[in-house]
Parts: sequence; structure tokens; C-alpha cells
Amino acid sequence: MKPNRVSILVFLFLSFIPLNAFAVQGPRMLSSNRSLSIIDAGRAYPMAEFTPAMPLRIEVQGPGKLTIYIKTAVYRNYAKLPAFRLFVKRDNYMTNQYMFPETTRSNATFQGIKDYNPSVQTNTIPIDVPEGMHTYELTLARTPYIVGLASFGYTPESPEQGTRQAPSARRGSFMYANRSSSGRGGAGKWLYIKPYGMVGDVYEQGTNSDSLYGGFGVNADLFIQNHIALSGIVNYTDADQSYLIWRNLPLPLGAGMYIVNEQTLLIQGVVSYAPIHDDRTIVMIGAGWGDLELINPDFPGEVDGPLVSALFERALTKGIRLSFRPSYMQDVSNISANTNSILGTPSGFLMYPVGLAFGIVSGISIEVGYDGRLLMFQDTNRFYNGGFVAALF
Repeated sequence: MKPNRVSILVFLFLSFIPLNAFAVQGPRMLSSNRSLSIIDAGRAYPMAEFTPAMPLRIEVQGPGKLTIYIKTAVYRNYAKLPAFRLFVKRDNYMTNQYMFPETTRSNATFQGIKDYNPSVQTNTIPIDVPEGMHTYELTLARTPYIVGLASFGYTPESPEQGTRQAPSARRGSFMYANRSSSGRGGAGKWLYIKPYGMVGDVYEQGTNSDSLYGGFGVNADLFIQNHIALSGIVNYTDADQSYLIWRNLPLPLGAGMYIVNEQTLLIQGVVSYAPIHDDRTIVMIGAGWGDLELINPDFPGEVDGPLVSALFERALTKGIRLSFRPSYMQDVSNISANTNSILGTPSGFLMYPVGLAFGIVSGISIEVGYDGRLLMFQDTNRFYNGGFVAALF
């Protein structure tokens, strides 16, 4: 393994140097609702109109405190405004519903609109916005002859006011938060570390062998911003394989049953963009460099080159989460071209582990899934190494 790659891995796993904060934006309206101005005592108060048919959607960067001010409006021929129900969604999930009492119309008017008055009562809804970018939607239940009006106040949360909650998809990982001292919420960086041990069953194409294998490793993702991450993976596996029949590959002279330890060491470094990184879901796409070493002397070789990688993690329930982390690595060094491996010269490596993790206690989960691995060679069709795996981390 080359020294520069070792330096990169040390940086990925041990870098805790604080980075500059990124700015937190206030509420931004996503829907095309009409904006109105209430004229009261000579002053104008802007509010956005929404109806049962046209909900109001806004986007907010957390963490912070969002305050929603709600009124209703009615035409002049109605003196009373009936009780109404309001629904609030966050990221397309219903979080709350509110029932507000009957009220009366005020003498205030809307700029440029005749015979249209807002209610006297203003209802206040406080909301704690978690870390990350979130979308909130306000929907008015069907109520005769009224429409809803909303305005917003927002206070970003400073490091002293609270701490960021890790996404549910990562609550089983060790976490480190380094918040900026600039006083702007959402700043700093997060490091997720997931060490694990695993055991599973492996079947290899081109043979009739089927045996157990084990391994251990660690995944680390350092978010330098909410949507930019540096990732590192170190993974070691060992399988005791008994080859009874090997139809497509030559065995060493005089071999009948052939028993070996298949030992591999995988190291990857990736720079990723996370289009989604909220309290339930993490999606990342990235590129980097990787090295897969075949350690056993009977299977010498190395896949060393650029890689593309992705990550999908989602909290299905409070204690169950789904993860999928595929990557493809292409050999460019041709280090193994002159080796004596009975398999040939490695040319690429595809990894596609998928699993369901079940939380046991805080920080410890059991994951059951499929540890898919496909090691490709120049001189043979393909060599498959994977299986069902149970991982404890």
C-alpha cells in the first residue's frame, strides 16, 4: 500500500480541525401562494395566503426556532370566522394538527383588496427545527368561506442553545460533533464512525464450495458541511474455503480438495455530495480511490485505482434502519500482472452490501443482510465472493 494513501486515511479518520461555519438561511417560500399585506393603523404586515386546495410550503435550514403566525380571512358579508383545523407536515410527514376556536373579523383591510378582512385573533405555533434543510407544509382543512394567512419568525440556534441531533439513520454510530464558535446555528462538522464485526456464508461462482467467513472493519463519514462529506472504509475478511471441484480454473499440480484462507484487506477514501442529509434519511454519491489487497500467497494480487461510491441509509422506525452502500473500483496499476495467482490478474471490484439494522441498546445494533462482493479478473470470467451476513456494531 502506498504511503500517500495511508496519509489520506489518517486524515479521514483523525481530522477534527474546526471548519468555518456556513450561513443559515431563514424561511424561504417554495409554493406560489399569493402574498398579501394587512393594513392596520397605517402599518403594513405581509402574510401569505393558503387554502385547502393550495397548501403553503416553506424551506428552513436548521437548527433553530421557527414561529408561525396564523390568521384567517373572510369577506365583509360574514361577521364571524368559524373554528378551523390546521395540519403541519415536515419533509412530507405529518407532525401536528391544530384546532383553533371561532373568532371575529377585524377592521383591518388588505392592501388593494376591497371587502376582505383578516381575523382579530392571531394564533402562534412554535416549532423546533432540527439540523439540516427541512420543508414545512401548512394545510387548511376544508372550512366554509375562510382562507388561511401565515407569516414566519425564525431564530437560528447557536451552539450554546442546544446540540444537534444525529439523523435517525445514524443513531447506531459513534458520533463526534465539533460546533463552530461563530454563534451561527448548523455550523461545525460531524464525524460518524461505525466499527463492526461480521460473520456470514459465502458461495463462489465456478466452484461447488460453500463455507463460513468472518471479518471486521470500520466506516467513517466526516461531514465538513451538511451536504459535503469525506468518507473512509477499512475492511478485512477471512474465509476458509474447501474447493472440491473447480470447473473453470486450474488447480496446482496434484491438488484434489483444495483448502485455503481467502484473506482480503480493503481500504477506500471517498469525497461525497449528500443531496439528502436530514433526520431520517442520508443519501450520498461520491468518488475517490481504493485499494483491495489479496493477502493469501495462493491468491496474490491487488485492485488499486479510482472508485465511485454511494450510500443510502433510512430510518424505517425508531429502532430499525435500512442501509445500502455500493461501490465500484477499477484497477489501473496492473500490479498483479506478473503474479502467480491461480485465479489470474484482478481487474475490478464491485461491492454492494445491503442490510437491516435492529437497535439493541444505545450505540449497538445487529444488522442482517447481504454482503455482496464481485471480484473480476482479466483471465477468467468472474469470481464471486459474498453471502448473507450478520454484523454487530
